[in-house]
Amino acid sequence: SDVYKRQRYKEMPTISVDPEYLFHLLGKKFTLEELDKICFDFGIEIEEDDEEQGGKKFKFEIGANRYDLLSVEGLALSLGIFLGLRDIPQVKYVESQTREYMTVTESTAQIRPFVVGAILRNVQFTQQSYDSFIDYQDKLHHNIGRKRTLVAIGTHDYDTIKGPFIYDAKAPKDIKFAPLNKTEELDGAQLMEVYSTDQKLKHFLHIIENSPVFPVIYDANGVVLSLPPIINGDHSKIKLTTKNIFVESTATDLNKALITLNVIIASFSRYCTEPFTVEPVEIRYKDRQDVTPHIESRSVDVSIEYLNNLVGINLPGDQICQYLQKMGLNTTIKNENEVTAVVPMWRSDVLHPCDIAEDLGISYGYNNVVDIIPSTFTSGSQLTLNKMSDLLRQELAQAGYKECLTFALNSLKDVTESIRKKADDHIIKIANPKTYEFEVARSTLIPGILKTLASNLTNKLPIYLFEISDVIFKDDTENGSRNERHLIALQTHRDSSGLEYIHGLVDYLMLKLNVKNHETEGYCIKQSEDSTFFPERQAYILFRNKPIGIFGIVHPEVLGNFECHFPTSLVEINIEPLIEYFFEGDK
Repeated sequence: SDVYKRQRYKEMPTISVDPEYLFHLLGKKFTLEELDKICFDFGIEIEEDDEEQGGKKFKFEIGANRYDLLSVEGLALSLGIFLGLRDIPQVKYVESQTREYMTVTESTAQIRPFVVGAILRNVQFTQQSYDSFIDYQDKLHHNIGRKRTLVAIGTHDYDTIKGPFIYDAKAPKDIKFAPLNKTEELDGAQLMEVYSTDQKLKHFLHIIENSPVFPVIYDANGVVLSLPPIINGDHSKIKLTTKNIFVESTATDLNKALITLNVIIASFSRYCTEPFTVEPVEIRYKDRQDVTPHIESRSVDVSIEYLNNLVGINLPGDQICQYLQKMGLNTTIKNENEVTAVVPMWRSDVLHPCDIAEDLGISYGYNNVVDIIPSTFTSGSQLTLNKMSDLLRQELAQAGYKECLTFALNSLKDVTESIRKKADDHIIKIANPKTYEFEVARSTLIPGILKTLASNLTNKLPIYLFEISDVIFKDDTENGSRNERHLIALQTHRDSSGLEYIHGLVDYLMLKLNVKNHETEGYCIKQSEDSTFFPERQAYILFRNKPIGIFGIVHPEVLGNFECHFPTSLVEINIEPLIEYFFEGDK
């Protein structure tokens, strides 16, 4: 449906393309139906973009790992190779008399330690290619750059600046320049204040604003090129008439910075007077040197038998080479058992021989793979724990309870202070949580169901809720943790606690699980003293003399912490020890 498509496009990387410009780059025209068939065979989706202003556009949905397809240039390059309209290009270095270099200071290690660079010479932009160049940077920032947290790109008019360059990190007050499209010079602190209300840039300020130093790139004359990952300087901004472009990318992840630079060069070096050429930049760290971009192709030897078995076909080596050639992998026969696939610099998604097998399947056409009946037959069955959980869900639903599904992560306060408990060594804490709401893995289902109750108190009382989900504890096993399947059920009434109903529910569930009421061979209840519950209105549930759960009236202070103001009773049980009884009854 149209609603489904709109939702899907929000989640997947998409590009909107002028069809005439795409056909110009391909060197051939297609109808929408023909292009739809081509894209389906290639593994991407297309539809006409009715929401785009300024003429008819095609919208392409791109796989999240294909950063090279996020521009019309990259898309046209790969589709052109797939259709046999062009050869696989080889990106080459062109050297100037003196190689440009950038020195990286040690202070950058405090904030963004890596930088890469390249120079595109004699670029000839049109308005469409210039707009695409700018848009591609935004797409990369959002995807591989994770909204500039991992990678930020800067592009500059090389004729307005002078190398060598310095990548440094300085105190905000010590950085002063005129940012893009402004004439007034501002220091780093002022920039943070000015752009705090900018609809686009305010979302990136948090990346560096609390750091004692800001990253900055200077040229040999002290001109600021950029303050990554926020904004470039106005002095070196590129224009439609720019001929020589200096591309730099700063990052917290060097591999992603190299991938970003490679796909930009592969897509836009086609506009150089000598297409698919790039001038390298030397990056000088204190303890090492690097030359970027890394344009070398990678050779991968793959077993012919492995490729055929994985895809489900039976092709000789020469045909495999032809199919992989369509996917941009220059492939030759190594020997009677192997082929060698050459992975170009822009195909960062090819990490393993299975990725080459995937390309072979796409090129061959999955619809052309013949269905084969497996030589061995197996039968699957539901795990006993999951089967028991589903049956318990049905019983609780038939008893009038509504199921809820809560977050597996809680704040530390939720699982301690809010339920009147102290932190212990069994709680698993999350390293570097994005929000205080998700600091720890839940060790009880109580906070989640009480939050759900608080959000539904406008509904008619009484309210019956339940959840059957896993909780997590730290232990001494190989993984360092274990899951337990817990059941929790809750009743909230206006004038009564509902404790007798919860007690009755415990007996009913045990009856359904074939667990008899017996002190040593079944279950029984015993008075408890748990601070989460009201004194003398609570009890442990024991199974073979070991506690597996608790029920009672929730303490008023706990209810107040979750903004629930009506009497509430609940039960929480670890149902895993009951599997044996359930299994016997199931027979």
